[in-house]
Amino acid sequence: MLPWISVLAILGLVLVFAEMLIPGFGVFGILGIISLLCSTVLAAKMYGTIVFLFMLLSLIVLFFAMLLIAKKSGLYNKVILHDRQEAQDFDESQLAGLIGKIGITQSTLRPFGIAEIDDKSIDVCSLGDFIDRGKKVKVVQISGKTVTVKEWDEE
Repeated sequence: MLPWISVLAILGLVLVFAEMLIPGFGVFGILGIISLLCSTVLAAKMYGTIVFLFMLLSLIVLFFAMLLIAKKSGLYNKVILHDRQEAQDFDESQLAGLIGKIGITQSTLRPFGIAEIDDKSIDVCSLGDFIDRGKKVKVVQISGKTVTVKEWDEE
């Protein structure tokens, strides 16, 4: 029975390793974990704690050995994304001096939308009210990247 337990454990390792390298739903990973659990539980029930601990240690060593082999063979580098997307921070100085300015909404504010202020399209937020497209709005507050506006009455 021990050879079958070992085969089940190695199959589990291979399935978990395949899940790491192949993008997918997770079927390989789930089957691999079930296989590993079954093999270790069977080893513990049939042969006792010593065989269970030996098997657990062997599985851990084999897993890291497989990772090392994958890294040295170049397989690991083929599936790992190395490119980085550089995020550009928002320049809040673009919003300086907008408080008190009048603009026209380019979209309905529900409460977020777009308004044209000083010939620039800016993401804005109303004070909670819906403001229809084409209405005049006044900038009342700037908090970080959030420009808050309210509907402007010319009175």
